[in-house]
Amino acid sequence: MPSNKDRLYVALYARGGNPTMPGKEDTYHWALIVGPKVEAEGGMGVRYHAKERPRFGGGSEWFFEERECLLAPTSMLLIRIIVGKITDGNRLVEILRNTPIRQGQPGWNCVFWVKEALGMLKTDTKALGTSAIEWDKVRNEAMGYCQQKKDQHRFDGQGSFDMRKVPTYDLMELKEFII
Repeated sequence: MPSNKDRLYVALYARGGNPTMPGKEDTYHWALIVGPKVEAEGGMGVRYHAKERPRFGGGSEWFFEERECLLAPTSMLLIRIIVGKITDGNRLVEILRNTPIRQGQPGWNCVFWVKEALGMLKTDTKALGTSAIEWDKVRNEAMGYCQQKKDQHRFDGQGSFDMRKVPTYDLMELKEFII
């Protein structure tokens, strides 16, 4: 019988500014999204991420955000990578809420938050069932898939794509789910 468990996605968003990380991961804003296996038009999910905001008096600070979001390509969402089937949603949310924000740590950003959250989920044995959350694999696939979509002109209007859907790759099955 097919599984209808919610899915955990790694999501890459367009971001301004120049990348500073050696692997250029910070070309994008990274987040985790929980959404249904089968998406309905206008469907909603929940986005979890570390977000930066300006601080009164100068500088900036990082904070954790958990917010309902459209699963459609809004808010500059570029691609999604399916990385896990959720077996215990409450446990998953607890882990994400408790993934630390490393305020004041030089160079720390949303990429490191996603990496640490996936590491905590890997250590846990109950939140996810089938999954592919090894950081190097996730990082390489997300970066490569986003570059592939850029090369195919997915984001610049020159290609012929259904722009109502977010390009999605399933890392567990190693196949493109939504082109």
